[in-house]
Amino acid sequence: MKIIYLKYGELTLKGKNKKLFINQLFSNIKVALKDFPIKIIKKYDSCTIEIKDGNLFDQVLKILATIPGIALVIPAYQVDKDFNRLVDEITNKISFKETTTFKIETKRHDKSYELNSMEFSRKLGHYLLLNNKNLKVDVKQPKIKITVEIHKEKFIYYFERIKGLGGFPIGCGGRVLMLISGGIDSPVAAHLLMKKGYKVDFVTFVSPPHTKPEALEKVRKLIKQLTFSCPYVPKLYVVNFIKLQHEISHIFDHSYQITIMRRYFFRIAEHLKNTNEYDAIATGESLGQVASQTIQSMNTIESVLENTIVLRPLLTFDKLEIINIANKIGTYETSILPFEDSCSLFVPQNPVTKPTIHKAQKLENELELISSIYNITIEKHIEQERIK
Repeated sequence: MKIIYLKYGELTLKGKNKKLFINQLFSNIKVALKDFPIKIIKKYDSCTIEIKDGNLFDQVLKILATIPGIALVIPAYQVDKDFNRLVDEITNKISFKETTTFKIETKRHDKSYELNSMEFSRKLGHYLLLNNKNLKVDVKQPKIKITVEIHKEKFIYYFERIKGLGGFPIGCGGRVLMLISGGIDSPVAAHLLMKKGYKVDFVTFVSPPHTKPEALEKVRKLIKQLTFSCPYVPKLYVVNFIKLQHEISHIFDHSYQITIMRRYFFRIAEHLKNTNEYDAIATGESLGQVASQTIQSMNTIESVLENTIVLRPLLTFDKLEIINIANKIGTYETSILPFEDSCSLFVPQNPVTKPTIHKAQKLENELELISSIYNITIEKHIEQERIK
C-alpha cells in the first residue's frame, strides 16, 4: 500500500507536553485535509496517512508539506512483515535496464526482530543484487537510497524524503496580531510566527484615494496564500488612515512623518490587541533595512505602547534571506505587484534615522486635531473581515 509517512521532528523534544503538541498537530492535519478521503494512524513519534483515492496522492503530499509541526513528509510503501514480499516489491520498483547504484539504510523500531539493522541491510542488498544484475552497491553516493523501517506488524520502505516546515503546530503558541503592508517582509514574518505555533491575524492601513483598491486586494491574496492550510479562518482588520495621514502631513519637521505615522499604527494595533485579547503584535521589521528600522526608530515608535510585546521575527535577516523565504512560501510574486501601501506613498524625502521620543511627542502635541481624529478612527474607521 502506498502511504504518506510523517515525522514530527522538533515535537519529539517537548517532554511531558509532547502529547498536547501531537494532538494539536493531528487536529490541524484533519482540518487541512477535511475534503480528502484519508485515514490517519497516529503513533508516538510518527504517523501514516492512507489515501483512498490514489489520484489525490500528490495533492495531499503538497498540503502536508505546508503544515507547521511536520519535519518530514515521506511518500512511502507499507507491506506485511514478509521478507520475500518486501524483496519482490522493491525489486519491481527499482528494476533498471542500465546499471545504477544503490544503498540500503535500515531502522529497526521492532527490537524483537531476529536481524539487527546492519544484518537486515546486508541480507536485503544480497537478494536485490541477485534479482537485478544492473544494480551495484555504492554506500557514499548512491543514485538510489532505499530506507526500510521494521515495525511491529509492517515493513515501511521509501526512496525519498520531502522536508516539511518543522516547527510547532499552529495553536500551540498564542494569538498574534500582524501589521501587514503588502510588501515582501510582513508576510514572511507572519509565516515564521505560524511556523512557531502562533495563530496570526492581520491589520492593514489604507489611505483612499491615495491607496488603490488593488493594494487591499493584494493584502487579502497574501493572507490567503499564507493560511490556505491553517486550522482557523484568519481575521483582517482594515484601518482607514487617511484623516490621520492628512493631519500628520502637516507636522513642522517632515523628516518625522514616517515616525509619527508608525507611532499611530502601533497605538491602533495595541487597541485592537487589547480589545480582541491577542498576546502580542508583530511586524516585518529588519534592522537597518529602511530609515524607520534603526534601533533608535524602533525605540521611539514602540514607546507609545503601554503593555504590549512587539515580535519581530525578521530582525536580523538580510533582504536576500527574506526574498528566498518569500519565494519558497509563494508570496514573493504577489508582494512585488505595483500597488503601494500607506507607508511607501508618504515617505518623506529625507526621513529621520535617529528620532527621539521627546521630539516625536512634541510634534504630536503641536497637532491639535490629531487626538480627536485618532479617537474617531478607533470608533468608526476600522473594519473587520474574515479571509477564507
